[in-house]
Amino acid sequence: MTETAAMEPTNPTPTSEPVKTWRRGGVGSLVARRAQRLQDSREKSTTRATLARLRANINREPGADASIWALTIKDVPGHPTGDAPTAEEWAVHTALTLFATHQQSLAQPVHGDGVGFGRAVRQLDSLVERSADEGPSPIRQRFNAALTATSLSELHYHLRGLINLMRSSKTRIVLDYGMLADDLMQFQLPGSADAVRRRWARQFYNVQKTESTPTTQEKDENDE
Repeated sequence: MTETAAMEPTNPTPTSEPVKTWRRGGVGSLVARRAQRLQDSREKSTTRATLARLRANINREPGADASIWALTIKDVPGHPTGDAPTAEEWAVHTALTLFATHQQSLAQPVHGDGVGFGRAVRQLDSLVERSADEGPSPIRQRFNAALTATSLSELHYHLRGLINLMRSSKTRIVLDYGMLADDLMQFQLPGSADAVRRRWARQFYNVQKTESTPTTQEKDENDE
């Protein structure tokens, strides 16, 4: 059993319908704004304490710690149908706790607009020195493992490992945590996980030339 088995959602209740684009959806816009605000004020003692609380909750369910409710529960889209965390709450909580882990002890910001998870992993992989006959790098192997994850807890385990490597890299690697939140939201919807896997694979292999093309509705949300 992995260390994240305890954070497996119990019958998550998606309350948003799938849309054509998952760039800057409802949870993505929320996470992007909050990540940006946190990294802009990361030198303040209150923000450092908040980031520490987020990191401490990385393996806990959304809502387990009242000290971070304002970030992970307040104004999260969706309509809960019971007491269990919703898919939206899981996406927001997971993205923000991973962001806090990435930002830990780093002077430069790690949330960057338009940098998808696959693209960030590709940059990390490019820093690994190896000969042509060595086969896939450890980074590539970890990425492949993330692509085959079939549950949010399994995916979280691999994401956390890769993001820890990004944090420890001598070269700064940024990731759009709003995009990641949207990906995590879509991953939980029935029949949608493969779309997330393809998106990350295309980002890694540079198949998609443009990673972020917001819809008119999404642009309006960003301008609020």
